[in-house]
Amino acid sequence: MEEDKKSTAVQPEEAPKPKPRRRKAAIPQPAADTPPAPTDSAEPPAADGQTTKKPAASPKKPRAKKNTKTTKTAKPKTPKAAKTAKKAPADETPERKAPAQESPVPAAPELAEPKSESKPEPPETPAREDAAAPTVPDVPSTPELPESAERAEPAGTEPEPTADAPAADDTPAADTAVTDTPEQAGDVPAEDAAEPSGLVFSDDLANDKALAAEAARMANISRTAQLSIAQIMAGLEEDPAPSAGPAPASEAPQHDSTADDEDDEPQDTIPQALGRGVFGMFKWLLLVVLFVLIIAGGGVAWLYRSATPDMLPEVKVTFDGQELAPTAYKWHVPVVGSFFRRTYAETLNSSPVVLEDAISDASPDIIVTPSDYSTQLTITDADKETVYEGSATAFRSYLFAENGTFDAKLVVTASDSAAEDRSSVTGTETWQFRFTVSIKPSVTLCTPTVQQGSVAAVRVGSTMSRTEPTLTGPLESTGFVRAANGWICYLPIPWNAETGNTELTVTADGYTETLTLSVRAASYSYKDYSAKSQLTSPYIGADDAPDAVRRLLTTDGGEIQWAVGGFVQPFLDSFDTPLLYGTTEYVGRSYSERSTNYGYGGRTSTNVVIKPKKSKDSMIVPASGHVLLAEDLGGSYGYTVVIDHGAGLRSIFYGLTALDVKAGDDVKQGQLLGTSGRTVVAELRIGTVPINPLLVWRGQCDGLKYF
Repeated sequence: MEEDKKSTAVQPEEAPKPKPRRRKAAIPQPAADTPPAPTDSAEPPAADGQTTKKPAASPKKPRAKKNTKTTKTAKPKTPKAAKTAKKAPADETPERKAPAQESPVPAAPELAEPKSESKPEPPETPAREDAAAPTVPDVPSTPELPESAERAEPAGTEPEPTADAPAADDTPAADTAVTDTPEQAGDVPAEDAAEPSGLVFSDDLANDKALAAEAARMANISRTAQLSIAQIMAGLEEDPAPSAGPAPASEAPQHDSTADDEDDEPQDTIPQALGRGVFGMFKWLLLVVLFVLIIAGGGVAWLYRSATPDMLPEVKVTFDGQELAPTAYKWHVPVVGSFFRRTYAETLNSSPVVLEDAISDASPDIIVTPSDYSTQLTITDADKETVYEGSATAFRSYLFAENGTFDAKLVVTASDSAAEDRSSVTGTETWQFRFTVSIKPSVTLCTPTVQQGSVAAVRVGSTMSRTEPTLTGPLESTGFVRAANGWICYLPIPWNAETGNTELTVTADGYTETLTLSVRAASYSYKDYSAKSQLTSPYIGADDAPDAVRRLLTTDGGEIQWAVGGFVQPFLDSFDTPLLYGTTEYVGRSYSERSTNYGYGGRTSTNVVIKPKKSKDSMIVPASGHVLLAEDLGGSYGYTVVIDHGAGLRSIFYGLTALDVKAGDDVKQGQLLGTSGRTVVAELRIGTVPINPLLVWRGQCDGLKYF
């Protein structure tokens, strides 16, 4: 019997196909590195009807520790089912799978084991009634490490392979388990029980090498299965493994269809989960923004409706006293600060507004209220040429050069840069108007009544043409000169001017006006001499002026110089006047002629003969001016000085003995002029007409008070 056992080939039992397992995620398994673990199952019935029983289980040896390496060579380990086998019939030759490699059995693998020191034994189940229907054993929850070579294993028999049975290396390790039924454990013969576990004695050397190769392959399979068992257990559901025989009834695992459906769905990867989270957050933010925009839009709409035309500024413009109406405006009313505004724009009149009243002033005023707005004024004439462009404030100093029709455009601007409050109303308002400049210069007779030997004055206001006005009449004049507010003309009244009303015609800017001047007679004295030697000497009559002086009388006068300080007498001390202005000297008149002051042959003085209290007294300049002549003319003239005071008015002094000025000097009132002789002839002329110097020196000439 023992010889038959040794010669009998070990046949592997046909392992049942594993059930398909549900996985949460497809985990690729290395096919070459995870072969199924060896299984122990009940041996099939022998050909003669006898049953081969497993030998009695040997006492278990302690397991090798996890990290302990063995240095001795392990004996070849065979599968538990291959320890004892019944001799097969002669016509059935066992089919043995050729070993993948013939290598010695490696030492026990150093793999991680559970914390418990001893491996729990699988429960013994009763012998199967039908060996032909094997069941898949339960997969232990804790991966089992292969037993050490020294540990005794209960011997078992390996069923003979059939033609349809898969080889031992095709059976999944996780779907089979080794179970020893009580009948198998008790029916093992004593000689089989005494054999070391995991070894099969045979005289056939080839059989031993095959068994050793098979044992090495199974060890490799077990080691690989242990390395990946943790990953497999995480994704698989546990199925009860069938026992070799009738097993106690166990409850089938309850599967939740909902859980199965959830398990069937693949889990998201990290990028997918992040993407889904970001997308969800984006949708949430989009909803929040939309909600905020709706609320903000409602608020802005309410503020927009609240920005009414009542908030527009009121700007008032007057031109030469006439209020102007705007022709267009464009204002921006703030709705949300300076970021969003409501615009009001309207063109009220496409053509300029025509002013009814003509402009009668050469420099009309334009006033903008409020004054803190910036302004731009443009004025063009009838030929569309710009005559003024600038601000309304600078226009106050502008003077129109001529009469005519003009178009004006005024733009008032309120900007953020000029406004103190950045949320104020901004924009522009426009005025377009047409006006006519019809300026009649003012003509004024400053002295309606004037006496002989004095001065009359005529004033003309600003003229548009800026040309000098003209004056015509019986009185001689030097013409108009520039004055502070226009023009002025001084009319000298001769000592013998016709008394009564005199008509004067003034023309300015095309306007002509007639003035009436009233001349009254002056009170003059006369002297009668019996001999010519008694006549006053020196005497210089109106026609007796030397040529050097006469030439200067016809030159144009300069600017008015006596406006500051007026006139004073040329001597600081008192003096006598042997001959006054307008005094007539007669020689040899009869009594009746003297009584009626009528006669011929007399001479009338047109100047003043002055005799100082002391000889060679100092003389001063009576009024500021420019020295035209300062030289000794000889004869009765002596040292002569001519001073131009402006506007054709000149002072002439004859008979000086020394001069302190020279021609071309600008002199001031009171400045030292020279030294007088025994007598000095003083004369004042406007143009060529002499006037009374005493009236001027004493401030009694009203006409020269206008300048």
